[in-house]
Amino acid sequence: MKLSLVAEVSLPEGVDAFHLPKTALVAGDGALWGVVNVKDHDEWETWIVRADREGLSHHALSASDVEDVFSGQVIVDVGGGSVAVVLSTDAVRVLDAACSVVADHVIEGARELRQAELQLTPSTARGERGGAYVLRLGSRFGARTLVPLRIDLTAGLASWGTPFGLDPSAYPVDRYGSDDFDGNGDPTPPIVGDVANFDGGILVSTEGSNEFVLRYGADFFTVDRVNEDGSVAERIHEQFGWKRMPGKHGWQGRLTSDGDAVIVTPVFSSGEWKGKQRILSFADGSFEALSMPRGASKSTLLDVRDGRAWLFDGRTRLLYCDLSGE
Repeated sequence: MKLSLVAEVSLPEGVDAFHLPKTALVAGDGALWGVVNVKDHDEWETWIVRADREGLSHHALSASDVEDVFSGQVIVDVGGGSVAVVLSTDAVRVLDAACSVVADHVIEGARELRQAELQLTPSTARGERGGAYVLRLGSRFGARTLVPLRIDLTAGLASWGTPFGLDPSAYPVDRYGSDDFDGNGDPTPPIVGDVANFDGGILVSTEGSNEFVLRYGADFFTVDRVNEDGSVAERIHEQFGWKRMPGKHGWQGRLTSDGDAVIVTPVFSSGEWKGKQRILSFADGSFEALSMPRGASKSTLLDVRDGRAWLFDGRTRLLYCDLSGE
């Protein structure tokens, strides 16, 4: 896959884009949304940013909007160029294409999520089914729970649905070497790297069973189409057996906003790909290597939609590119 530079957009100096890869989405109008932190006069702010070919706009969250500057937010593509930003399990804010606040809504059912110790993780929600989007919740070590979020912009209502996990028996869990795991606990659902609710059903990428992937490596990676009860309707791709191979292995998967592919990012620089991203196409199951624009070889592919892609150069530039087969 070849990426050809169309435009570049500058981020402010002092930006920390740690959450950007997990919160980036390309809306239907081609604009990129994401979450970054910006340091100004020794103070950190959380910004919701929107980039298009004309430049960058942003909405700065106040201290009352977030638990702390590095807490997780979820960006929901609600269509029409607008997004809903889930600030916490209690509140959602709707922003228009100018990054102006359209409305703030209280989310019903937050108390039940807190009792279950479910927290927001930096992520996105794309694709609505029956008025509900699907979000991944969990802890900072890994999200294992999916929760529907119903948003009615006309009525000004938002509410959480019933949480559910993926069926543990459907995944190739491998505790080879034990990792201090005694095997006596109940099986737990896999870690969900990304989720999107497209026409064909709920798509998920899973990133193994181990929350401490940097220490131990992952045991598997899958891309699945799942049902609303967490059962697997179709396995699209699967890698497993990593625990029994030399070295540590792990992939992170980001579903593209057009629903056509998964951006796969190796956790470790060892292995055949040397840490480089590839695109897993749903059409034929192939992995496509990326040919980056000149001067952007170390950039991170954030999202793809309708033949266009957005990159982050790892410093202060967002790159808007054409995407084509070589």
